[in-house]
Amino acid sequence: MNELITINYDREIPTVSGRCLHAGLRVKEKYTEWFKRMCEYGFSDDKDFVLVSEISETNNPKNPTTTITDHAVTIAMAKELCMLQRTPKGKQFREYFIQCEEAWNSPEKIMERALKIARQMALEAEHKIMGLQERNDALETELNISDSYCTVAKYNTLHHKNWDMAQCQYIGKGLTLFCRDRSIPIRCCSTNDERFGAVNSYPLEAWEQFTRAHPYV
Repeated sequence: MNELITINYDREIPTVSGRCLHAGLRVKEKYTEWFKRMCEYGFSDDKDFVLVSEISETNNPKNPTTTITDHAVTIAMAKELCMLQRTPKGKQFREYFIQCEEAWNSPEKIMERALKIARQMALEAEHKIMGLQERNDALETELNISDSYCTVAKYNTLHHKNWDMAQCQYIGKGLTLFCRDRSIPIRCCSTNDERFGAVNSYPLEAWEQFTRAHPYV
């Protein structure tokens, strides 16, 4: 099937450019006047067509740009416009649109669109799950119950280090600098101790690297 006019499949239903159709049908009337007159047959915005405007450059220094009005026309409306012209070109384009509709509604194309929608839904669901997981991880870190992040106080307790307050503060400052120098993410963690409020929580891999580099810890 030879292509008479470009069909846009980016929308929910296929559309064609009103201006391209106007040119293809060889209508002598100006496009804007012709389209306005055609709409008097009962075509409505957002149902049968969508207004499309684009900025185009001109050779006029006083008006360097101009707005060109076009319309994204549904295939159903395009067929009726072709029939209204009562010309051989109109008949040729109408038959072409009928063939395009038959191809669009073939079982293969319907299945292809269904698979595309399913893939998109799966991708959106995956992104949503990832977002929920990130929020859950952040909440666990904030509550100091994460298995991936650990504050100095928590590390001190888990590994029975018996560090005193001064040692904890010293290690915390050193670990903070260690992470920042290596662009290792540090998260904020709430504590139940009114003296500290929120403190830094460090990923376990940072702890492993830091303790290897500082055997005294």
